[in-house]
Amino acid sequence: MKAFVVIVFTAFAACSSAAEPVPIPNAASPNSTFTVRLTHDRAKETDPPSDSVPDVQIVATASNKVLVTFPYAADPNSDLQPLRTNIRAHWNADGTAVALTFSERFYTHLLVYRLQGTFAAPESFVAVTLPDTAPVIKAMIPRFKEFRSRWHSHFQGWPGRNTIQFSAGTGALITPLADGDPNIMAVYSFTVDITDPKTPIIKRVERVNEDDY
Repeated sequence: MKAFVVIVFTAFAACSSAAEPVPIPNAASPNSTFTVRLTHDRAKETDPPSDSVPDVQIVATASNKVLVTFPYAADPNSDLQPLRTNIRAHWNADGTAVALTFSERFYTHLLVYRLQGTFAAPESFVAVTLPDTAPVIKAMIPRFKEFRSRWHSHFQGWPGRNTIQFSAGTGALITPLADGDPNIMAVYSFTVDITDPKTPIIKRVERVNEDDY
């Protein structure tokens, strides 16, 4: 009976530990005012895949106040890495906005959040409604037929406090001229003003050089 109790207690402790919030490496904002964490994570690569997908939280460091909670944005079982290793946080210079990239085996995803309130009295972080890049890219490709799979979105930088630059796209099929190649890389860089998180404005679109893919 004693051995049984020890086993049950150990299993319970392991489950409780797994359910504790897990910070994302290098996710603190400038001056460490805010940080990003998961509600839980697999501890190591040998842990089995789980049907329990964690949420992501942005937290005020000093008060531990949760300012926003949203679902993990990638396939949690695309590999056996701890999920926190597949997220990168990219804060703007003053810590009022963060771009989060989520990686999985064949796709990458980008989410952007902006602070509401002040550093002294933060209210929340709100999602930025990023532009739908696929139709923009499609319109720029002559003789476009279809996108291939494995769409990627990559953070590129913060040109300004409320201006983000990121790339988006994938391979595409076109109707070739004569015996030309029907395959092209349709990846474009977008510079977007996010002053209004609900109606961002595309300021510039540029094709990404294939050598940079």
